[in-house]
Amino acid sequence: MKIRGKAWIFGDDIDTDAIIPGKYLRTTDMQVFADHVLEGIDPGFARNVRRGDIIVAGMNFGCGSSREQAVLAIKHAGVGCVVAASFARIFFRNAINIGLPLIETGTVVPCNEGDVVEIDIEDGTVTAGGREYTGTKMPDFLLEILMDGGLVAHRKKQSAKERFGRRSGAYSKSSILSDKDHLNLIVDLTAPGGSDKVLDVATGNGFLAFEFAKRVSDVIGCDMTRDMLRVAERIQGEQGIDNLDFRVMDAESLEFEDESFDIVSCRFAFHHFTYPGKAVSEMARVCKTGGKIVLVDGLSSEDAAKGEYHNRIEQLRDPSHVRLYSEPELVGMLEAAGLKIIHARNWDADFYFDEWIKIADPGEETAREVRRMMDDSVEDDKTDLRVRFDDDGRLLFTYSTVILVAEKERSRSHSRSQDKRPEHRGRS
Repeated sequence: MKIRGKAWIFGDDIDTDAIIPGKYLRTTDMQVFADHVLEGIDPGFARNVRRGDIIVAGMNFGCGSSREQAVLAIKHAGVGCVVAASFARIFFRNAINIGLPLIETGTVVPCNEGDVVEIDIEDGTVTAGGREYTGTKMPDFLLEILMDGGLVAHRKKQSAKERFGRRSGAYSKSSILSDKDHLNLIVDLTAPGGSDKVLDVATGNGFLAFEFAKRVSDVIGCDMTRDMLRVAERIQGEQGIDNLDFRVMDAESLEFEDESFDIVSCRFAFHHFTYPGKAVSEMARVCKTGGKIVLVDGLSSEDAAKGEYHNRIEQLRDPSHVRLYSEPELVGMLEAAGLKIIHARNWDADFYFDEWIKIADPGEETAREVRRMMDDSVEDDKTDLRVRFDDDGRLLFTYSTVILVAEKERSRSHSRSQDKRPEHRGRS
C-alpha cells in the first residue's frame, strides 16, 4: 500500500483529548468526529484537511485515554496515514484494529507543513524532502489486518475467501454469472479498442475477463480467492486464451500503478466489499484518464424497508454478503470518485430459488429459514424481487441488476450541470 499526500505537522505527546475532545464522545456519528478532529490543537485542521493527507508527528502520539474514537476521528476525516516517532501502545493497537495506516519511525521526520510525503506501508518507509526514512516494519499478521481495513474487515475477508473457495465450482455453473447475452452487453457498452488493456476486479471464475479477452490485447483478472482463480485458469487453458493473466489481489488494495488500464470492470462482486468507496477509489486510480470503469451488480430496492429485508435475506444465505445498494447509491459512489456516468442499463434476471440457494450452500437449517422469508415476501413483495411460483410450483424471483459505465474525465473543472445526461434504457 502506497500513500502520497500533504503533510500536517504535530509535535510530541498529542493526546486523545486533543484529537477528539471528550464533549463529542456522546455520539456515534462519525461525521461529528471528523468535523472536530484535532480541534484541541488546530481548530482549522478538520476544515482544511483533504483526503489522503498525512499527519507527521513526534513522540508518544495518541497518549492519554484508550478511546478508539480518536482513531475513528482521524480515519473518517480522510487522513491517509499517521507517521510518528512513536505511538502510545493503545492508540497503535486501536489503529490496527480499525484500519488506520500508520508508521512508527523512531525519530522525527523533518519536513514542513504542506510538503508532499510518500509512504510505503509494506516496506515501512517514509519519503520526505527527497530523503527516505525507514520505520519499524510491521509484523506480517498485523500488516495483513491493516491492509484489509481493520480487524472486522479482515475477519470478513477471511470468511469470504473460505466460502468462495469452497463453492468455486458451483459459481462456475451459475446461469446468471455465465449468461453470454449479459456479458456481451457489458463489453459492448464499454466499446473497447483492440489495443486496450483491461482489469477485471473480483473476477471470480473469470466470465467477464474471458469476454474482454476476445476483443482487446491484454486482460488481467484479479480476485482475493485463489480457488476461484484456479477454476478460471482451468477454463482459460481449455479455451486456449493467451492474452489473459489472473492474479490474487484485494479489490480494495490494487497492486498496480496509477493510470495503468483503459478499462476497469467489476461484475456481481461489489456487494461483498467491506469498504465499497475504497474499492471505487482504487478502480478510479488505476484507470487511465479518459478511460472507463464499468460496475455491474444486483440492486436493492429504493424503498428502505424492502431494501433492508432483502439484504437480511442475502446476509443469512451468505455471511460474506455486505450490502446490495440501490442504483442512486451506486451512481453516487462513482460520481464521488470523480467519474461521469455515460451509460446506465438495467437488466432483469430470473433466478430459481433452488439454484440460488445451492450456490451458497448455507446448510439445511439456514436454507429453510431463507425459504421461509422468501415465501413470506410473495404476497406483499417485501423484497421488491417479485417473488412468485411458476406453473410447476417452483419458487423463483427476479433480480434487478444494473450496468453502469463511467468515464474518468480529463478535466473535472467544469460544472456538473454542463454534463450530458447518461444514456439510460429500460429493463431488458
